[in-house]
Formats: sequence, structure tokens, C-alpha cells
Amino acid sequence: MKKSKMTSRGILFTVGISSIALAAACGTEESSGGNTSGEASEELEESKLITNWFAQPEHGGNYAALQEGMYEEQGLDMEVEPGGPEVSSEQIVASGDADFGYTSGEDLLIARNEGIPLVAIGAIFQKSPYVLISHEGQVKDFEDLEGKTVYTATGVGYWEYIKEEYGIENVEERAYTGTLTEFVDNEDAVTQGYVTSEPYSLEEQGVDIDYQYVSDSGFESYGNVIFTTEDMIENNPEKVQAFMNATVEGWEYYRENYEEVNPFLKEQNPDLSEEKMEYSVEAQEELIFGGEAEENGFGYMNSGNWEKLQSDLNNLGIISNEESSEEIFTTEFLEEAQNE
Repeated sequence: MKKSKMTSRGILFTVGISSIALAAACGTEESSGGNTSGEASEELEESKLITNWFAQPEHGGNYAALQEGMYEEQGLDMEVEPGGPEVSSEQIVASGDADFGYTSGEDLLIARNEGIPLVAIGAIFQKSPYVLISHEGQVKDFEDLEGKTVYTATGVGYWEYIKEEYGIENVEERAYTGTLTEFVDNEDAVTQGYVTSEPYSLEEQGVDIDYQYVSDSGFESYGNVIFTTEDMIENNPEKVQAFMNATVEGWEYYRENYEEVNPFLKEQNPDLSEEKMEYSVEAQEELIFGGEAEENGFGYMNSGNWEKLQSDLNNLGIISNEESSEEIFTTEFLEEAQNE
């Protein structure tokens, strides 16, 4: 999708958003004047975000926007539905059961290669939080993965890249299921994980580990990419803009006020502890707000990174598409939200 500044369509978006926000504001005034909450909610447009995992600080900005009423202020009756190990956010959004989703950069390209017209509209993680975790002293570099038992998501692109790039041939591959039991019990095992989560869980269990960022292998992919469909952008850009306005505001709020939002996250996911959430918030700060986001703002994406990822997946034979990055992502809504 084409990156643009304040185009004529952008002006229309602004008018549309103002109309949505005005409707929401009118609903609030009517409510305070005696209308029922049911009547007020009719002024809001229903929408749903499906994330890529159970509620975590990695989704903190969206839950902050939900808790603080930022989606309502933008005219949206928002639902944030957690994902999980057997949940395909790409399929759910493509089917129309949700408007927006979280996925990885590579999974978005794989979906497009399969004819699912998804479009990235923001990237939470500038640097992928994926790491390969090993028992302490077992793996110093990617070549040391030879002979190990490795747990990764089935068919994931970065693992194919590492095997090819580092000549890994003798390895026992296992499917990552979201649990760490098998890894803990096997000194020669290596497991994928998010640097914001699994290292803390293993430390809690008294397991000494090392880890390497997947991106250090040369395979770079945006993490927790926010996406919608080409159809949504074409036919309801006002809703996309309203969603991004609240999402950007929510992430800015969560960065400064996470202590207020974390109890709400725990309501959504009782397995979270206060200490675990504190760890995640600290670990994700640089990955979300550092790098190119420091200069260009939260959620930033550029064509060079998308084109390299597409080229890597093509070279590995995972996809065959060779399309313009303008079709893959847009920062149009992100830029408008940051100018609000």
C-alpha cells in the first residue's frame, strides 16, 4: 500500500473520524441526559482485534486503550480477543470475524502468498522479540545448534533461514506448543521464545539459560504486526483510522502508566504475575520504542525491511510472491494518528 501524507483521501478520513467521534460524543451527552447505556452504545461501531497470544504486556497498549475508553472516544465498541497456540489471527481477520489482528511480518507475507489480502498498518516490535533459548553454556553461536533438539513453530521462516545460512543438517526438530516442560528436562534442547516472557519463566523455575536473538542470524522480521484487510482499508478507512488513533494513544499511555493497566491485563489472563509483567515491560521498552521508532515514532515500518524479508522468504522457497512493498504495508493511518 502506498505511503502518503495528507492526501484528499486523508482529508476524507479526518472528516469521517470527526463524524464518528461526534456521534460518540453525542451518545455520551444523551446518556448523561438520561438515556440508557444501551441507547448510547448504539452510537458506537462494533469492532474486534484478535491478538497472537493470551493477554500480555506485549499487547499492553491495546488493553490500555480499552480500559481508558480511547476506542470509545474514537467511536468504536471495541473487543480485544486473545489469541493462542491453535488460533490463526490471519484466518479470523480474513473471514471477517475480526477487523484487526496481530501477527509476525513473515506470517503476513505467507498469508498474502496464499491469496489472503492482509495489509500491515503498524509494527509493535521494531526488532523481533523472538529468541532461541538454550541451557547455559550449550550454544554460543548459531552453528552450535547442530545436533540439538529444537522446538519452533511449525514451518516458521526464521528456522529455515538459520538452517540454510549456518549449514545446520543434523537436528531433531520438534513443534513448539507454548510449554517449556520438554525443554527444561532436556539439557540438549533449544526452544523458541519471546525475550519478554520465556527467560523470566525459566528463571522462576531455576533453569540457567543463554539466548540469542533470531534477528542476529540475519533474518529480520517485524514482530506483533498490526494488520487488517485490503477490503477494510478500501471500504471503511474511517474505522481503520479510528482504531489506529486509539491504539497509538493506548501504547503511549501504557508506556508511562503500565502500573495502572497491568491489573486489567491480569483480569484477562490470571496466570500473569505482577513481577512477570514488570519484567516484560522493561524487556520490551527498547524493542518497541527504540531503533527506528525513536526517530520515526511508535509502530514505524519501512519498505527496505519488508523487501528484504520478502526476498529471504523467496530464496527459501517459502513464498513465491514478488510484489511491491506498497501492497504489503501502509503507514498512512499511523502517521495520521501520530499527528492527532
